Amino acid sequence: MKYKIPHITYMLLLLVSVSISCLTFIIRNNLWNTLIASIGAGGISSVCVAWMIDTRNTKIQMVENQNRIDEIMSQFIRIYHRLFESTVHECYGYYSENECRSFQDWLILLKSIEPNCPHEGQTSMKARCTQVSGSIVSLQRQIEIFQLQSATLIFQEFPDIEQTLKDFEILWIHCWGTLKLLESNKYSEFCDTTCILYTDFTKAFPQYQHCFPSEYSINSIKA
Repeated sequence: MKYKIPHITYMLLLLVSVSISCLTFIIRNNLWNTLIASIGAGGISSVCVAWMIDTRNTKIQMVENQNRIDEIMSQFIRIYHRLFESTVHECYGYYSENECRSFQDWLILLKSIEPNCPHEGQTSMKARCTQVSGSIVSLQRQIEIFQLQSATLIFQEFPDIEQTLKDFEILWIHCWGTLKLLESNKYSEFCDTTCILYTDFTKAFPQYQHCFPSEYSINSIKA
């Protein structure tokens, strides 16, 4: 639940304290004058101190919450990095060492080599796509972990939590469908939907798009 500093309340309290202090210009009795001045000055200092502490604590809490959010999202980013790396790795034998392509282009290359792959063995299309699917399974599990933490995330001020849950639910369904395509030996469609898994994530969370390279080679993605 997002906490907002009650600025209006503090301003009203400060105004009341200042108004009390101003009574010293009206009251001529020295005793009452001193008493009211003390109350007014004490009120002003107390409101200012409380306002400053509240502002400071709120800023600290916002930073801590953002750090938690970044840590959660970094789990997804690491999974996608592994997906990038495994995709280019499974294209081995069909690219030069420093050749750079976008993720989509690597997937296009992967599905284009199917006619040249043996039906069985480590270099078969099924084996290559199965290696890639490991990251998709991890992504699916990470989404499930996020969904289980949703109640806690509400109190950690995770932005647009309801929309985020909807986006991840759609992404989970896409993961499920992509894995089913692999089980059905539809490797070309598997590659196409794997690309959608990435594009859907960057559309839902454009603030993290800079974490992914537009083009990369096997060496650059490992680095």
